[in-house]
Amino acid sequence: MNMAMDCVARCAAKSSKWGSLLLLGVLLMGAVDARAELQRVEAVGIYGIRDALRSKVIPRDEAIAKARWEGVSRVARELIADAAPTESEDGLLDDAADATPSDDAADSATTAGDPSEDEVEILRTALGDDVLPYTRSYRIIEDRGEVPVLFNDEPDVSVEYVVVVEVIVDVDRLTSALADAGLIAVADAAGGGEAVVVELVGLSNYEAYAAVVDALRRQLGATRIRTLSFAREQQVLAVEGPFGAETLLARLGRLEHPQLVLEPVGIDSRGARIRVMGRWFAESDADTAPPG
Repeated sequence: MNMAMDCVARCAAKSSKWGSLLLLGVLLMGAVDARAELQRVEAVGIYGIRDALRSKVIPRDEAIAKARWEGVSRVARELIADAAPTESEDGLLDDAADATPSDDAADSATTAGDPSEDEVEILRTALGDDVLPYTRSYRIIEDRGEVPVLFNDEPDVSVEYVVVVEVIVDVDRLTSALADAGLIAVADAAGGGEAVVVELVGLSNYEAYAAVVDALRRQLGATRIRTLSFAREQQVLAVEGPFGAETLLARLGRLEHPQLVLEPVGIDSRGARIRVMGRWFAESDADTAPPG
């Protein structure tokens, strides 16, 4: 009887062992699949501490939140840069699909540089201030604590909290959010017959860019507008509506706006992409602006 019970116990132990190994294998396979969707980023979070707010905020948590934002926004800018059109032989823009980026493009310094204020504003509008939905996990690599401010741009801040955080970014969710916001074009938006790619050159602030988008919708009848790339003094849009490239180029040149002047530059050889030079006048200078 005892021998029988011992045999049953050993069999159960073996079954449990193999079941555990099988479960572990499934989990590992899932982890491998998940890694294909994730990107690891190390980011520095810096929070300037104001004495008046010490009782209302936890500086360490604020620094961690800034590091998470830095990590997610860096990957977002890389995704946008990878999806941006490239220069063609005639000086206008080709689709990103025609380009052959290098394997280490995501690690290049050009896409990971400091963003402009306009880029930050656009990303915060698209992603919100809380980027936790776009992260799988994060961990603190280094907690430097409170240190003297390195660059004292704010006179009431002399101490800052600094952390270095490893952020695991969910690339799929981030890509979906950028696409929903129009910052990454779907395949048919950048190169199809109905969409005209518009390259704006010379507009250096978000207010000017927003004025162009508003004019495209309200005055020129655009039915769909997607931002393909956004940089200081160069924005690229995919615009759909009841017009072709030549018609849209002419209409943009005739656009009337008290602060905005658009000058047609040219159209590519395929007749699907146009370039427009823009000039923006502050309200105080609007009276001296040339007629649109």
